Amino acid sequence: MITMQLPPLAAILLLLGVTDLALGFSGRAFERAKEVDEKCRNENQVEKGYFEKFIKARIDEVDPPDNYKCFIKCIMVELLSLNDHGEFNIDEELQNVPPEIMEEGHRIIKTCHDTPGKDACDKAYQVHKCYHRENPELYSLVLHYWENASQK
Repeated sequence: MITMQLPPLAAILLLLGVTDLALGFSGRAFERAKEVDEKCRNENQVEKGYFEKFIKARIDEVDPPDNYKCFIKCIMVELLSLNDHGEFNIDEELQNVPPEIMEEGHRIIKTCHDTPGKDACDKAYQVHKCYHRENPELYSLVLHYWENASQK
């Protein structure tokens, strides 16, 4: 009998019932990725190179500058999941989850939505650190597809 070892991400995707992500994710957040990413990068002077560390799921290895934390806040504000004062809107964030990963995405958001921060920018960053802790592979995959969608 021949057994095949699946890479961790492939195994997770199979467990989540996600078998065809070749085209990426869909949904309202990804429909606005290019517009939102461009606006928030420009407002916060964030270079794409720094984002790579997060795509590679190394969020716990970096201490980003405030402008990066505010970049994350800007994205969340634009997608209506956070307001300028750092108040989290769980209903809006749940609607931002791509349908391809809805069950796991909702679980992660419900776990992380109360994560505190010292200000609105730090709150956004701490929420994303929590998302990463809950499922690093999925977090990295979502960021990868966000980056791809923002380039189109």
